[in-house]
Amino acid sequence: MTSLVSFLHTCYMRSYRYGPPTFVFFLGIIFVYSVVPNPVMASYAFSTTFLFIISAVICYTFIDIETSNQESVTMLHSGSLLKLYISKLVYSWLFSVPLALYAVLFPALFQKFDRNPSFEELCMSLIYHVSSSWLGVALACWFSSKFIRSRVMSFLLLSVVVVVTLSVQGIENILPEGLENMILLLPPLNSTVNVLVDYDAATLYSKLNVIGASLLYGVISAALFLFMLHRRKLDSSYS
Repeated sequence: MTSLVSFLHTCYMRSYRYGPPTFVFFLGIIFVYSVVPNPVMASYAFSTTFLFIISAVICYTFIDIETSNQESVTMLHSGSLLKLYISKLVYSWLFSVPLALYAVLFPALFQKFDRNPSFEELCMSLIYHVSSSWLGVALACWFSSKFIRSRVMSFLLLSVVVVVTLSVQGIENILPEGLENMILLLPPLNSTVNVLVDYDAATLYSKLNVIGASLLYGVISAALFLFMLHRRKLDSSYS
C-alpha cells in the first residue's frame, strides 16, 4: 500500500489541485493571528474547525483525481478497488497532518498567544486537529463522482453538509422533541470545539471522549463508503 500511496501522492502533486485549499489555509492562519494576543485553546478551536473544512475540500479534490481509464489501470496494479480507495482516504488524511502541525506550532512558536501553551495543550491540540481532519475526509468521500455525477451538485451538497455540521448546536435547539437524535448523523465536530473552548473546565474523560468519537465516526463513515462502493461495483458487474 505504501507504493500505491506514493503513486497517488505523485498524481496529486502533478495536478496542483492541492494548491488552493492549502494556500487558503496557510494564509488564513496567518491572517487570524495577525492580531495578538489570542486565547490558546479557543484559538485552536477555530483552527480545528478551519482544518476540518480544508480537509474536506482536499479529499473532495483528490478522491476523483484519476480519469476512469487511469483508475482502471491503477486498480489492476493495486489489486482491488477497495485497496485503491482505502489508499485514497489514508493519503487524504496524511496530507492534512502537516497542516495540523502548522496550525498548532505557528502561533506557539511566534508567540501569538496571551501565554505560552503547555506541552500537554500542544499535544492534545494536535490530536484534536488530526482527528477533526479525519472527520472532514470521511465526510467528503461520500461526494465522489461514483455517487454524484455532477461535480457542481456534489460540491454544493458538500458545502451544505459542512455548513450544517458547523451549525449543529443551533439546529439542535430548534429541532422538535424526539428528533434531536438526528444530530448524531452529523460529524461530532461541535463536541471537539466545545471541549477546546472550555478546556480547563473539561474532564479528562470528555477530552479523550471527543477524540474517540471523531475517530470512530470517521471509521464508520469510511467503512460504509467503501461498502457502498463495493456494492456499486458488484451491481455494475452483474448488470
